[in-house]
Amino acid sequence: MMLSSDGWESARSFMFTHARPLEQKLFSYHFENGSRKDAAEELTYFQNEDGGFGQCLEPDFRLQVSSPMATTVGLQIAKELELGSNHPIIRKALNYLEAAFDHTLKTWHAVPPEVNGVPHAPWWHFHNDKGYSGVQTTWANPNAELVGYFHVYDCDFPSKEQWLSKALAELDELPMPIEMHDFLCYSRLLQSLPEKSDERQHIYTSLSQSLHQTVCTNPERWDEYVAKPLGAAPHPTSPFYEALKEDVELQLMAEIESQHKDGYWQPAWSWFGQYEDTWKNAEIEWRGILTLATLRSLDAYGKINK
Repeated sequence: MMLSSDGWESARSFMFTHARPLEQKLFSYHFENGSRKDAAEELTYFQNEDGGFGQCLEPDFRLQVSSPMATTVGLQIAKELELGSNHPIIRKALNYLEAAFDHTLKTWHAVPPEVNGVPHAPWWHFHNDKGYSGVQTTWANPNAELVGYFHVYDCDFPSKEQWLSKALAELDELPMPIEMHDFLCYSRLLQSLPEKSDERQHIYTSLSQSLHQTVCTNPERWDEYVAKPLGAAPHPTSPFYEALKEDVELQLMAEIESQHKDGYWQPAWSWFGQYEDTWKNAEIEWRGILTLATLRSLDAYGKINK
């Protein structure tokens, strides 16, 4: 099954009518020989003076100030744009992260307490008594992913090896099966390390043991907020593709069938009635983000008839 030319045109029309300028520039870069420079410039509008990302880059918390979590999103985009390690976006973001690290608790805090003062999804609420937000139930999210960026850009930060050792130790303590966000953070760390390194093999082995329990392979549940095969293997070069090959094929067909008539793919979550007016805007932003991601996976697997 292929995404039809009508489905493609419908998705393209949605992107250029409703998606944020950032996702529009990324769409152009990935599909229409658009400028990397233009897309990177659009990304800078979400980067603050301190080098961290904010400005509602992550649509589920409307925080202008920087946060490590929003900075993971910024660096994910910078990585897909293949920005070099000396690019100002990269250097500023890593400098921010080094300064934001809590050396006492040996962690980055996903979001600051200021998140409570702006509209946000309930899972981002900062619990002052605990000292962290609702998503940060383990060290892994977003810490494991953040450690990876200091390695993928081969930066000479004195603490990066200590952080990697901490990540490996924390991985060994995670309960099985590994929760989906923790899995994704470690998967991104894995792909940031040298191909034949012992650390990469350690992470790969641990994630492989959890893979078929973490990833939901039941198509009847794919409209829920679950870890789906394409999340773990969005591209044929993904390290877990071979183990999920049949499930990936099924999901590709399911995604084609689930495209909305107006061209987009819909998020599988809401804010449960909180900040309803703001959620309406965030929902549209997520549609643009998810539509771009889905189209990129469909394209990577040769499933688009343009």
